[in-house]
Amino acid sequence: MKEVKCTIIQDVLPLYIDEVVSQDTKEMVDEHLQHCNKCQKEYESMKRDLYIPVDNKVSLFKSIGKKWRKKKVIISLASIFATAIILLGAYLCIFYYERVIPYSKNLFKIEMQNDNQLVSHYYGKSYATFHGTYPSPMVIDGEKKNVSFIFYTETIADSPSRSLINNEKNLNEQDYIWKFDESEKIDAVYYVDYDVEKIVAGKDSWDSVLERAVLIWEK
Repeated sequence: MKEVKCTIIQDVLPLYIDEVVSQDTKEMVDEHLQHCNKCQKEYESMKRDLYIPVDNKVSLFKSIGKKWRKKKVIISLASIFATAIILLGAYLCIFYYERVIPYSKNLFKIEMQNDNQLVSHYYGKSYATFHGTYPSPMVIDGEKKNVSFIFYTETIADSPSRSLINNEKNLNEQDYIWKFDESEKIDAVYYVDYDVEKIVAGKDSWDSVLERAVLIWEK
C-alpha cells in the first residue's frame, strides 16, 4: 500500500476518533498508527481532548442547565427590582416631588379680616403645601418692618393645571390663616421661593430673598 502522509492522517484523526469514517479509511489509519510514533502521539492527544465519557457529558449538560436556570432567575429578579424602582420613582414624583407655584395675581390674595386675622387665599385648583416664615424685622426703604415670606408648592397630583386623582381641596382648605399674635405683628407679606437650609449654610441670605420677592400685601 502506498505510504500515506502524516498530514492526511492527522486531518482525519478527529473523524477517526468519533468513529464516523469509512471502513477503508479506518483500516488506513490503523495501519499508519502502528508504525508512526508522531501520529500515534497526536492521536492520543486528540483522544484526550475530544473524548468525553457519557457520564461526564450528562454532568456537563446538567451543569450548563443549572447555570442557565440560575442566570434566568438572576435576570428575572433584576427585572423585578428595576421595575419596582421605576414605579417607586414615578410614585414619589407624582405625590411627593414638590415644585413652587409661580406667583400670579389671579392665584393669590392676602387680606386682613374684621377680627384682625391675616388670611392667605389660594384660588388655584389645588396645592400641596403652604410655606411661610414667622414675621421677622427687616429694613425696607429705610423703614423697619416685620416681614413674612410665603410660597405655595404643588405636586403632579396636586396641581392647578393637572389633576390625576379626584382629591380637590374645598374652598376653606385653600386658605392659610396666620395665628392671631403673628397677624398683629406682620407689616408686609412677600411671595418668593426660599430655602432656609441654604440661608443657614450661608449660600443665600434674607436680603437676597427680599430683592427677588413680590410684595402681595402691606399693612
